[in-house]
Amino acid sequence: MESRLSPPELVDRIEKLIQVLRSALADRSLYPPRLTRFEVARVIAARALQLAMGAQPLVDISSLDTRDPVLIAMEEFRQGKLNFSIVRQLPDGKTIKLELKDLLELEKLLRA
Repeated sequence: MESRLSPPELVDRIEKLIQVLRSALADRSLYPPRLTRFEVARVIAARALQLAMGAQPLVDISSLDTRDPVLIAMEEFRQGKLNFSIVRQLPDGKTIKLELKDLLELEKLLRA
C-alpha cells in the first residue's frame, strides 16, 4: 500500500523534480526524460539474473502465483522497489548516471 504524502511534502517533492528536470533539460543531459524501453528491459533482466542467482525478493512472493524470476523482477519494478542506476552515453561521449527512482518519479510527474 502506498503511503500518502502530506501537502507540504508533496509540494517539496514536486519542486525538487521540477528543479531536476529544468537543470537536466538545460544541459540536455536527461534526454529522454523517461526510461526507454531498452533501459526497462535491461533493469528487469539484471534483477531477474540476481533473483535466479539467489538474491532475496524485495516483494512478498507469497501473493504472486509464480516463482519465475522475470515476473518477480517485473513486480519489483512495478512497485518501485529496485535501487538501480541508469548510465547513459551522450552523443558527445560523456556518460551520466541517473538513479532509477528519480527517473520513475519524473515519469509519474510528467504523466500527471
